[in-house]
Amino acid sequence: MDYHSIHGYDVSSFAVSETHRLPTVSASQALNDLQSTPARSISTGLQSLDDALLGQLPSGSPGSSPSGGVKRGQVTEVWGPPGTGRTALGVQLAASAICDGCAVVWVDCFQPFHLGRLNKVIASVRSSRKFDKLDSSQDDYSRKLFHHSCLTLPHLMALVSRPTKDSFSPDVSLVVISMASALLNSTLPKTHDGKTHARGNKGLSMPAKRLQVLQFMMNSLQKLAATRNCAVVLLSQCATKMQVEKGAALVPAVNATVWEQGVSTRLVLHRDWIWQKDTLIGSLVAGIQKLDGKPAADRLGQVSAFTVEADGISEVPYDAIGIENVGHLKRKLEQTDLEIPASDEDDDDDEDYDFANEDEHGTALFSRKWQGSEDILLGRELAQSDGELEPEEEDATPQSDGEADE
Repeated sequence: MDYHSIHGYDVSSFAVSETHRLPTVSASQALNDLQSTPARSISTGLQSLDDALLGQLPSGSPGSSPSGGVKRGQVTEVWGPPGTGRTALGVQLAASAICDGCAVVWVDCFQPFHLGRLNKVIASVRSSRKFDKLDSSQDDYSRKLFHHSCLTLPHLMALVSRPTKDSFSPDVSLVVISMASALLNSTLPKTHDGKTHARGNKGLSMPAKRLQVLQFMMNSLQKLAATRNCAVVLLSQCATKMQVEKGAALVPAVNATVWEQGVSTRLVLHRDWIWQKDTLIGSLVAGIQKLDGKPAADRLGQVSAFTVEADGISEVPYDAIGIENVGHLKRKLEQTDLEIPASDEDDDDDEDYDFANEDEHGTALFSRKWQGSEDILLGRELAQSDGELEPEEEDATPQSDGEADE
């Protein structure tokens, strides 16, 4: 009698023989594999964005140009404000992977997933690729899509760290995790005061727990992408950050150092104005901030304009015009032909709102009466909660993120 006949088969994926360990590969063999077979990618539906995500091919690569897109074996983060097409881009990636004959895992953490929306996008992708003869495996989409709803952080951690055979198909090529930042920030929020835990509590403090969970999540996602040879796409929220002398800025909802190091490619989505035939129109824009572990040369990198429709996303052509950095330039008072009348009131009135207290650069310091806003006004001394990229710009408050039409 063998082991399984006595104890039965493992249904919880706790078997020691199924450890997620990569096989040992020599450096020369890895280099030959990289040059001979480029990494497969999943198309985003935007040709310009696919070409930009392709990056530079290694020297000695074959003459046939591989298709671009989100690369498999990496963790890619797509973030942006609400209504900028994050979910639409994730659905487009899922439709492209299913049309390629691969399986897709979709994990919901914030809002339900609509299967009818995916079916419309799949029909549009198949019509664009001109499938004439379709077998039964391509018609049955339900077998290619594995949908999971993780409404708690422990559920999500267990799913990505110990994937079972029922939750992840062997031929999976794409894993989309929607709004994992909502679970992280709601379960383990940042502490803005920087105070340690009470003396009687011998456990870890809240910043230490948050950092530990972020490191565990990123290690699990990287291991999942490497062992399954699939692309892990994170659809993340954004946060508003107020900075002295810099104004407001949008940043990813999770911007810790350990999270930043684990993300190989990062895309940002936002709304902007583009020129099209001498006409200024509004459009959705996707930019590359990080590619293959390297930040973009400029702040945004190459951008692609697109629009969201019922059958997927479509590219919008635009005229590339250089934009000068004139955001911080101000006209002098003499050039405006405006005259400020003298105030009859005393200068002591400014003390009620702390407008008279300015630093050496002429920037008004924020008063305590500003507290209570949905944004956090940052000063010069910030508590380093979980090892952010810049200690001066650490705290960020996630926006209320209800995606009505992404």
